[in-house]
Amino acid sequence: MVIIKLHPLFIYINYVYVCSKTIFSPVTKTKAYISMVRSNIEYCSTVWNPHHKYQIDKVEMVQRRAARFTTNRYHNTSSVSDMLTELKWDTLKNRRTKQQLTMLYRITNDLVAISPKPYLKPAKLMPRSSHRLQYIQYSTSTDTFKYSFFPRTIPNWNTLPASIAEAPSLASFKSGLQALTF
Repeated sequence: MVIIKLHPLFIYINYVYVCSKTIFSPVTKTKAYISMVRSNIEYCSTVWNPHHKYQIDKVEMVQRRAARFTTNRYHNTSSVSDMLTELKWDTLKNRRTKQQLTMLYRITNDLVAISPKPYLKPAKLMPRSSHRLQYIQYSTSTDTFKYSFFPRTIPNWNTLPASIAEAPSLASFKSGLQALTF
């Protein structure tokens, strides 16, 4: 007797698929995907964000399949990119980058219990088009450290416009990030 242990994410996906037999509304399917599947994919994504292309593609495939499921278009000539645009879904990679920047905003502004002092060193020389909250980038020699949270997030942070990086509140920071793509 062979016992196959399924990953909880696949159980959610299967549940959503089975429910789709009775759920026909794209709005309902979108809500089911966002609450049951995407929430699991994005859990702790500020820490585990993949950096290899094949890993990123595997994660993105979940959303691409969900777009087909939500729009109910499975034909091989249907453009998944058009479906994602129609559904107004950002790529998961872009969402993870925005979540990392949001966490760095929280750390910078003492909104979480992580002290910025040991990890973030203010940049001494600022170019004209920068903001006053830029940080010195880490010098890395291993991929393990290079793709960890601070070395990966600081370069994106330093390229933010001053109006976003120096936002007065978390809500205004998040709304400023919505228009950006990474």
